Amino acid sequence: MDVMEKVDFKKVGKRMKQLRNEQGITQEKVARDLGSTIAFVSNIENNRTKINLRVLMYYSKLCHISIDSLLNAGIPELIPADDDTVVEQEIARVLKYYNKNEKIKILNMLKIGKDLELDI
Repeated sequence: MDVMEKVDFKKVGKRMKQLRNEQGITQEKVARDLGSTIAFVSNIENNRTKINLRVLMYYSKLCHISIDSLLNAGIPELIPADDDTVVEQEIARVLKYYNKNEKIKILNMLKIGKDLELDI
């Protein structure tokens, strides 16, 4: 069986919707950007319409995540929940939304939590 045949596109669409919501971006904006309708965006996010490469590329750029990461949301057996790499990638993705001072505060909190020396 081909890897693409194993992808659960319902989970991919759900992840796309989750990431869009985290960004505070509406389906209306996505539809405008893609030159489509809100119904089309809803259908993509709810697995009623097949996802095409253009849509994957758009969500990837919009949400600062690789296309592989989007598709991997639909292949749970390839990404164990305890995989440090996946967790680290998600942390890095979320940190992009903080400014430098906020990142320093977060880093200091993490270091305090592990009793590490603060050197910033």
